[in-house]
Amino acid sequence: MQNGLFFICNCCSCCCGVLRSINELGIPAGDVVNSYYYAVIDPEECASCGVCAEERCQVGAIEEGEDSNVVVAEKCIGCGLCVSTCPQDAIKLVRKEEKDIATPPQDEAEWFEERGIQRGVDFSKYK
Repeated sequence: MQNGLFFICNCCSCCCGVLRSINELGIPAGDVVNSYYYAVIDPEECASCGVCAEERCQVGAIEEGEDSNVVVAEKCIGCGLCVSTCPQDAIKLVRKEEKDIATPPQDEAEWFEERGIQRGVDFSKYK
């Protein structure tokens, strides 16, 4: 939501229901997390140490590549945990193209209405 937020996400998959759903149920991250960013690893700088993949990425979006680790953009939630702990400074967040960014609802009421529409519920009586 754009207004009325009442929490701050710390991107921890041990207790977050959203991140646990992504991991345990195989739900694509982009279907549940609306981020304007995704991580990119510079293969020239990456030492393939594994800190980003094994210790920091909460959704398994970093995989071993031929010459370096790589980010699977469709799995990345753009949290930046991998960026902040890369000892080689080989990872950066890149802003998605405008066409790939979904504007979040204004507030909780609009969010509920959008969910209702997706589920076939008529919200007109609640306005």
